Amino acid sequence: MSELTTVERVGLYGGAALLLIGTVGMGLLEIIAGAPHPVSGEGQVVHETLISLSVRSYTILLGLILMATYGITNLATKPPKDTSI
Repeated sequence: MSELTTVERVGLYGGAALLLIGTVGMGLLEIIAGAPHPVSGEGQVVHETLISLSVRSYTILLGLILMATYGITNLATKPPKDTSI
């Protein structure tokens, strides 16, 4: 693999970091902190999250957007090395 530019590093490493933080990091934090799951009077479980689901979703989505942007720009700017069919 050739030397990565700064933009490529941000796209790859930043996107992967945001994906890992959104899935593994926040998931482990939920497990360790132990958000309570109390039962209401009717017997229904009331689920309360430590970190809002929208924050977690947007973190993962931003990581996917960064990685997709890297892939699209890499595909558009670099010609294939082997042009034979």
